[in-house]
Amino acid sequence: MKILFILPRYHTNYIEIFKTLLSKGHKVKLCVYNFGFIEDHKIIKPKIIQPSFFTNLINYFIKSKLNKFYLPNINKFNDFIEKFSPDVVIMRPYSKIFTTFFLMYKFFKKFELIFYHQTDKKKLEKFNLSYKFLKFFLLDKVLKLKSYSPIINRHDNLYYKKFYYLPFVARINFKEKKITKKNKFLMIGKFLKKKNHEMFIEGIKFLDQKHKVEGMIIGEASTLEQKKEFNRLKKIIIKNKLENKITMIKNIDHKIIRNYFHRNDFFVLPTDHDPAPFSLLEAMASGCMVLCSSSCGTKNYINKSNGMIFQNNNQISLNQNMLKMIRNKKKFFKNTKKNRLHVNSILGKKNFEIYFKKLIKD
Repeated sequence: MKILFILPRYHTNYIEIFKTLLSKGHKVKLCVYNFGFIEDHKIIKPKIIQPSFFTNLINYFIKSKLNKFYLPNINKFNDFIEKFSPDVVIMRPYSKIFTTFFLMYKFFKKFELIFYHQTDKKKLEKFNLSYKFLKFFLLDKVLKLKSYSPIINRHDNLYYKKFYYLPFVARINFKEKKITKKNKFLMIGKFLKKKNHEMFIEGIKFLDQKHKVEGMIIGEASTLEQKKEFNRLKKIIIKNKLENKITMIKNIDHKIIRNYFHRNDFFVLPTDHDPAPFSLLEAMASGCMVLCSSSCGTKNYINKSNGMIFQNNNQISLNQNMLKMIRNKKKFFKNTKKNRLHVNSILGKKNFEIYFKKLIKD
């Protein structure tokens, strides 16, 4: 089967999905309209279609996040589609202009169009008049198009029957960890204020009063905003005399990121409303105990045996749960085999293949 993905950018959460599809003999191509600073193109090289004159004109006057007004050069885009001739197109509807154009374009083509959303079950369980519910009403009931999300619960009973669950895939690579008195905490996230790195620093400061702890923060600092936030956090660490307790590392190649999961015991993600953070799942797949906020999109992948959830933007809740992680450390690492089986059942390739077949065949 020929499958074309159209995404705003090549995110790390799709690397293992592309690997899985390619290993099953599918031909896969990826179209994007942004390139990230840190991306791994070893598995699949994304194609960026030249933007239209309209998009260039808009971007000249308005700086938009992730090229939100993107519309490709129609002739070049059509040539690309005709040449590849996909059976299925999976699109994340980020640019409303591009999505509207593509919906009209699809009626002249034979491929099946499936939308990928980072949407949870809120506002979709029963009839209501919210924008999100009405959007899915148009896609499901009027246009009869399939959609899927990796962050709804696989057991959720939703109003829309063409809205599917399709899980993420992560490379399962547990390593036995030695139980020591030192407790090593890791956080990964771009250096932006919404990622709440400062809460992580405060958490390490709280634990350091009575426990042996180390903290490590890894993130991207490529834009001016990210560089400013990196420097601000560095000053906070120095002010609190935590230089020997917290290490900050920027712009790490994703190929070696797993080494840092293996070096640490715990992974903490205090981000405020991150729709689908993949680093949490990578940490689980590497054998770390995990902690995320109640607004985290991928919290449904956590169960009581491998992680915890704290109240969003609540420092006391974060501190207490980080303390709880230390207290449960021995029990967690003694159950490594059980944890590996659970993670493999929800993030393994076989689980993805089951739900992908259902999405395509239904």
